Amino acid sequence: MNFDLELVEEKNKEIIYNLMQLYTYELSFFEDETTSFTMLDTGLYIMNKYVEKYWQEDNRHPYILKCNDELAGFVLQRFNEENMNEIAEFFVINKYRKIGAGKYMANKMFDMYKGKWEVRTLLKNERAQKFWRTVIKQYTNNNFEEKFIRDSSRLAFYFEN
Repeated sequence: MNFDLELVEEKNKEIIYNLMQLYTYELSFFEDETTSFTMLDTGLYIMNKYVEKYWQEDNRHPYILKCNDELAGFVLQRFNEENMNEIAEFFVINKYRKIGAGKYMANKMFDMYKGKWEVRTLLKNERAQKFWRTVIKQYTNNNFEEKFIRDSSRLAFYFEN
């Protein structure tokens, strides 16, 4: 498999918006009292209000993942208010899971943006927690920390590279 990560220019932002629909649908399985996802009468989900800022603010970076030149996922990275790099959104299409696509995309982000990191997950999303725990443990040689945040409604991973 040949993976490639590409920065998404504003003229191609519909790729992120389209993938966000699949991502939001998947996240809706983990909806609880701390997070909800609203579908419009058009059959589309309301998008996160911050997505548009990825083409307006210098501290935000939208990427798509390709596998053998086919669209395989996306990641939204930002430098947050706590002066940490953050994986704000992360999605790999089912077809490309379990073959290293997510690990490639995560490690590429970590290599590109040095410093302190925060990666948050929804509390009910145990699959994401397992993924991040494994990837971050390998990347940091087990030098990371896990914390419950936002009144224990999220699990976050912290490390510095």
